[in-house]
Amino acid sequence: MQLLLTLVTFASMAFAQTVHTVSVASTGLTFTPDSITAKTGDTIRFVFKGGNHTVTQAAFNSPCNPITKGFFSGFTGSKSESFSIILENTNPIYFYCAQSTHCQLGMVGAINPPSTGNTLAAFKTAAMNARTQSTPSSPYGGVISVQGGAVSTAPGAVQSGGGSTTAAATNPGGKAATSTGGSQPKPTGNGVAALTGDVAKVVMGIFGAVALIV
Repeated sequence: MQLLLTLVTFASMAFAQTVHTVSVASTGLTFTPDSITAKTGDTIRFVFKGGNHTVTQAAFNSPCNPITKGFFSGFTGSKSESFSIILENTNPIYFYCAQSTHCQLGMVGAINPPSTGNTLAAFKTAAMNARTQSTPSSPYGGVISVQGGAVSTAPGAVQSGGGSTTAAATNPGGKAATSTGGSQPKPTGNGVAALTGDVAKVVMGIFGAVALIV
């Protein structure tokens, strides 16, 4: 009976995890919403609405430049693409679009930003005044796909069960490119995570185990 209760509790926790959807460029150079409040284990799903954009993680004090091993969606050019991450904690996370001067034009956002100090408004102001911008070398830290296409897990992606995976082609260190000028990368053709499907498989397995027990 105790095992049964534990399995049911685990299943409830799996369903309790929330998927937060962020539209990319649905109303111009914006993330909508640009501020997300989420819990550990929640999924943030960036849905691209066309154009050539990215979702790139940055540090608060360097708003238009990627952090080492921070998430990066790659450039997208399809309305059917998305990029999903799973939160390991509730620390503030800041992100921007690495296309051209989109960051300086205010295309930035934050997950769990504080209400004072390093706020989203302060990050956006810093981004608009940033003098440099750089782009990671390849996608990192999330799950990407195109509707109707194969799902691709970028190196460093956190899975719903915790930990990380390097199932996709390796990206040495996931480090940022040093160039701040020149032509922008082409759309990669990457970009949705069927993470809810993974959760469903886990839960179905749980209930299958319960059926065997009872």
